[in-house]
Amino acid sequence: MMPSSTASGHQDDDAFETYFRDPKSSRGPVRMEGGLGWRPATDVYETETHLVVQMDLAGMGKEAIEVLVDDERLVVRGTRANIAAPGRKHFHEMEIRVGPFERQVRVPGHVDPHTAEARYESGFLFVTMEKGQDVERAHRGQRRTIAIGA
Repeated sequence: MMPSSTASGHQDDDAFETYFRDPKSSRGPVRMEGGLGWRPATDVYETETHLVVQMDLAGMGKEAIEVLVDDERLVVRGTRANIAAPGRKHFHEMEIRVGPFERQVRVPGHVDPHTAEARYESGFLFVTMEKGQDVERAHRGQRRTIAIGA
């Protein structure tokens, strides 16, 4: 449901609050393989030995984040809850995205996705995978969930 406009051109606050209702009330994680929702800022870089994916997920608990990897891609998805005080609001700025998200990152051929490890620190998710020389993809097509460590 999208917010409606009043005669003065302002959005109806009740409709706005309905549109951004608390995601904790939903049932289970939202599946969005098509890349819908908001996209967290993401850096992807290589060190001498690893591929590192760093994602800005401020304000989330690691239990709200799902990390999946297969031979071709890393998928991070979840839902950031709206932790603002309940009730009517008139926003002057609104830049913090809430609700479901999904971000996909291609896994290069010289990176072994089966070595993936994840940690969540200071609002950032870090996923690291070991590099090698044209890694043999023995488990083609198998997607696995990566537990997020401390």
